[in-house]
Amino acid sequence: MNTAIVAEYNPFHKGHKYHIDETRKITGCDNIIAVMSGNFVQRGEPAFADKLTRTKCALLNGVDMVVELPVEYATSSADIFAKGAVGIIKAMGIADSISFGSEAGNTDVFARLMDILHDEPKGYKNELRHYLDEGLSYPLARQHALAAFLAIPFENLNYLSLSNNILALEYMLALKGSDIVPYTVERKTSQYNSTILTGEISSSAAIRKAAERKQIETALDSVPDNCKDIIRGIKKPPSIDDYSSILHYILRTRSCEELSEIADITEGIENRITSEAEGERISRLVNKIKTKRYTHTKIQRGLLHILLGITKEQQKKAPSYIRVLGIRKDSTHLLSELTQKASLPVITNVKENEDLLSQEIRATDIYNIPLGIGKGAEYREGILVV
Repeated sequence: MNTAIVAEYNPFHKGHKYHIDETRKITGCDNIIAVMSGNFVQRGEPAFADKLTRTKCALLNGVDMVVELPVEYATSSADIFAKGAVGIIKAMGIADSISFGSEAGNTDVFARLMDILHDEPKGYKNELRHYLDEGLSYPLARQHALAAFLAIPFENLNYLSLSNNILALEYMLALKGSDIVPYTVERKTSQYNSTILTGEISSSAAIRKAAERKQIETALDSVPDNCKDIIRGIKKPPSIDDYSSILHYILRTRSCEELSEIADITEGIENRITSEAEGERISRLVNKIKTKRYTHTKIQRGLLHILLGITKEQQKKAPSYIRVLGIRKDSTHLLSELTQKASLPVITNVKENEDLLSQEIRATDIYNIPLGIGKGAEYREGILVV
């Protein structure tokens, strides 16, 4: 029996280890397969460490195989992120269940909303449109629309505003009609976006913030012992601002019509971007452009998608391959099983699959620019075996 986990591990910490261990307990699975984001992550940023470094940490701490979540899904809003990840899990043909973290700690609260969100009855759609027209972000508009449609207090659905619960709801929606069984593990101690170190279990955001402040040794209390030297070795994690000059070059050489095809560039926001861009850092540009409806994260995703050339059409497409990043020596049978049962091509060799991996090759080359790593890193790195 195999269970899938969708993760970023950005970076890997004891909370992730707890989730892996609890997943084994509640599912009784023999193997855990992580579908993990590559070199760029959902907040529209470069990952703290490259994907093979994070793969190694996962394999050292209970994951049996790591599969890559393609960058067009990994850098997207919760619904596209979840659809891409679940699409890969379904296509693998070897996962019996999926386990995800949530603040709710059970799947029942999400199951009660599935029919409404899947079928979108007219009354609900009208309420949703009303709140979107008021300028609310999609998650907040959805929460208001559900409360109005169900005739319950808005506060009763406050759990839908929490980061992991939002993703949990999208996983459940993407799984609807599937035989894959969902499980959830309650998030412990630290909220997803908390930047405060809380001892044994701190969020990835808190660890990244500590690294920015040159306080990584303090943050290492929250990291498994077998990953501490790995995290110490990351001397200068890339930041989104490291790519500012590249973005401004693109903004000056692309028309608004071309930019409007890019993912997360909607409703004329490309005009605002080009008019406000004055060569400043990306973080400053995001703060200039964001509005009540278009949050910091949505704008940053849009700018990252311009940087990487990810279009709306790419995000609409279902996954077209399954790429294995790493595997444990004692779990190589999983690769044989995956190859036999997968409904999509299983990729273990970049050179032989350049067309399918073209977006990933380009993303890695861009990721590596501020790190001083030359072009073509994807070709030099095979499957990691631990």
